[in-house]
Amino acid sequence: MGPTGRLGRRVYEGGLLGRDEQLRVLQELMGRLPAAGGAMTLQGGPGAGKSALLRAVAERARTAGWQTLEVAGRSGGAPFSGLRELLGPVLDTADALPADQGGILRTALQIGSGAPPEPLKVALAAFNLITTRAAEQPVVVIVDDVQWLDRPTRDVVAFMARRASDNPVVILVALRRGRNMPDVPVLDVPVLDESSARRLLARHAAMLPPAVRERVLGEALGNPLALVELPAAWRPAGPPGSWAHLPVSSALATAFAAGLGELPAQAQDALLAAAVDQVGDLAEILAAASVLAGRAVAVDVLDRAVEASLIRIDRTTLRFHHPVVRFAVLEAETPDRRQAANAAMARVLSEHPDRRTWHRAQSVNGPDDELADELADAHASLLRRHGAVAAIWALERSAQLTADSATRGHRFLCAAEHAYGLGRTRLTHSLIDEAERQDLSDADRAKAWWLRDISDADPQPGPARTRVRDIPELSADDPHMALDLLLSAALRAHRTGADPALRAGIVAAAERLTGTSDPRRIAALALTEPVLHGRAVADRLPSNETVWYLPDADGLRQFGMAAHAIGDPVRAVDLLGRAEPILREQGRLGLLSETLLTEAADLLLLGDWPRASHLTEEARRILAETRQPALVAALTGTDAVAAALRGQAEIAVELADTVAAWQRADLVPTLRLARGVARLGEGRYTEAFEELRPLVDQPHEGLRWQGFAAVMPFVMAADRGSSRHEAAHILAVLEEAARVTPAPLLHVQLPYARAVLAADAAAEELYMVALGQDLARWPLVKARTEHAYGQWLRRRRQAARSRTMLLSARTAFELIGASDWAGRNAAHAADNPPPSVTELLSPQETLIARLAAEGLSNREVAERLHLSHRTVAAHLYRAFPKLGITSRSELAPLLKLPESAASDH
Repeated sequence: MGPTGRLGRRVYEGGLLGRDEQLRVLQELMGRLPAAGGAMTLQGGPGAGKSALLRAVAERARTAGWQTLEVAGRSGGAPFSGLRELLGPVLDTADALPADQGGILRTALQIGSGAPPEPLKVALAAFNLITTRAAEQPVVVIVDDVQWLDRPTRDVVAFMARRASDNPVVILVALRRGRNMPDVPVLDVPVLDESSARRLLARHAAMLPPAVRERVLGEALGNPLALVELPAAWRPAGPPGSWAHLPVSSALATAFAAGLGELPAQAQDALLAAAVDQVGDLAEILAAASVLAGRAVAVDVLDRAVEASLIRIDRTTLRFHHPVVRFAVLEAETPDRRQAANAAMARVLSEHPDRRTWHRAQSVNGPDDELADELADAHASLLRRHGAVAAIWALERSAQLTADSATRGHRFLCAAEHAYGLGRTRLTHSLIDEAERQDLSDADRAKAWWLRDISDADPQPGPARTRVRDIPELSADDPHMALDLLLSAALRAHRTGADPALRAGIVAAAERLTGTSDPRRIAALALTEPVLHGRAVADRLPSNETVWYLPDADGLRQFGMAAHAIGDPVRAVDLLGRAEPILREQGRLGLLSETLLTEAADLLLLGDWPRASHLTEEARRILAETRQPALVAALTGTDAVAAALRGQAEIAVELADTVAAWQRADLVPTLRLARGVARLGEGRYTEAFEELRPLVDQPHEGLRWQGFAAVMPFVMAADRGSSRHEAAHILAVLEEAARVTPAPLLHVQLPYARAVLAADAAAEELYMVALGQDLARWPLVKARTEHAYGQWLRRRRQAARSRTMLLSARTAFELIGASDWAGRNAAHAADNPPPSVTELLSPQETLIARLAAEGLSNREVAERLHLSHRTVAAHLYRAFPKLGITSRSELAPLLKLPESAASDH
């Protein structure tokens, strides 16, 4: 976008953003004109902001003391009617013109009488009138919608614009894009870019549902007038599908579709057919228009619509210049006419059964079971080609056309299921309400409960027990519904921290559904008993070799959910990462945001913080539009954990307190993890220990992934806060859980915990075991283990090895993004510096080490100190382990000798 385009955009927004910004931009605009005057054409589509810009210029001119002459074009005006309005404020000075020019002007403006004068003479007289006034006071001439002025007035304005530069006259005219005024400079006034459009829409549509705001944003195409007027005209009626037209205001109809009512009847028939069609096939549109008109309609009937900039025709396609034109066409017609147009379109679409069914569905009133069945069958095709919104509309409309109450309810529920996938909670519950007003079958009543349950932001465990008892009976008639109910109950148990009886019932129901490796059953076991059934779940998760053959997003997501629940973040990330793009492509934003947050939580534990941040930001954008309260709370909890891990303790605690206000039992473990890690980062070890203890001090059947994630920070807090004895007791419980479950999140941290809590004699070997694991996918665990081992070495006065290990840990922390942790570790090291060489060695060992560092051999050192060379060798043999080195070449750096000192000998 060029500078003039940015200028036009800012001027339109200037009227909304404040007076100072508006004046600054207008001064920039006025500065473009020559000091003696000049002319400029503002060019842009309808509603782009040309009129707003001209009004702002007029106000600025009046403030500066200029004479302003204004006119706006209107269709149907008499010759020179526009000129009469424009010159009205200065006509009292017409007597100052030469007599012949005054007479010409009066005749043209019908003030006097006589034959119509020549246009050129009228133009010259009008310009002389304006310049005469400009000699006393600068004049600005503002002409809006030049294309709607009567032709003689347009000619006069063009004449004056070409001659304005030599006089203290500024002439500004606004034209529709595609028109021009020869030899006059053009300032393009483009539509708004997306960010500017969103800001403008936010000011005028804050109360609209998020889905409607997105619809308005998409249909407005950045047009400022549409962004302001479409929300004002919106009314909550009609189906949710993308084909339902948005109502338009009179301002929009005037700006975008002026002259629509003046078109020939056949042209209006063709535009109506195009408006209900949206595909744009010219042959189909003309055929449908012929059905509407009752006779053949040829393409040339559309010439006037093309001239009026309502449509454009490109060989075989017809397109409206802007979606608002289509809405204006539909709004101008009666419901009966719109139904007739859909019926006509359906008649000509015999080779396109899905589209034919869709148009027929919009052409009828009252029940029509045959059509309802066709529409229900077509919804899968609509889902593939147009997305979930189209499928929802098809199923809802199918339900409305269905006579049988039970079938009608079933179709409402199918629509609700798609709405849940989109993250549209209100629409989901509205469609469930419609379904529950019908005579539902037992299976559909179960489905209604399931849908309401999984979309409910405030889970309660009570009703789940009843539904779990129904699963075995339902499995014979509807195994898919039985599995859906099983997973829903498991999710509820997982969220509420539930009720042993409910968990036992879920496991029993899952075990009765034997013979299936359906991911819903696997996920249900993982969510309900992640430790006791962790091994069985892990054995049924797809391997890296087989996961590529799972194209179904739901299966990938459910397997990923299971891996997350049993404490296998590596496999969870791999599975959820493959589900992500499929859900994104399908537009299933509700399930996508949930998937992104689960994946982000696992990435945080693994140490891939940049990727985790990217996913949470995407989830944040989705949730800002879909408004899913439960996931908003989960997102904030994830943010709290991320802040705590980064060492941003104050932010972490503030976020955790925000989530705590929601009183969500399922998020309590996450908040404990965030607060505990935050307190640990602040050095408040006792508080960190007490916050984290409930996560790990559980019987093994009560452990969850947050407890596994808390192992390292809990042990660190215990070690630094003098709670090692209590931590060792809890570690024994975790060891028992590790014998039951293969959870990598637990097993990869236990070697660290054993080493930190071990007696000195055994610690080093345990640290080596911890670091000997394959930690390629666990950089955070590796960094924490290296840091702990480095500190242990420092306390044992093994300075060189300690430095190496701490430097590696610091580098790893910085690569992960834990710069605050790296900095705090450096500060801790500064507060507790490693012992000096003289503290580590005896005086005799220090002297021998210094001479050896200078390059002397054992014999040379022995001669200088009057010792045997064997005694010198024995002293060095004892000194090297104390210093953490293995060769003489490492002595000089430790003793801080200059390189020349060692090389001189």
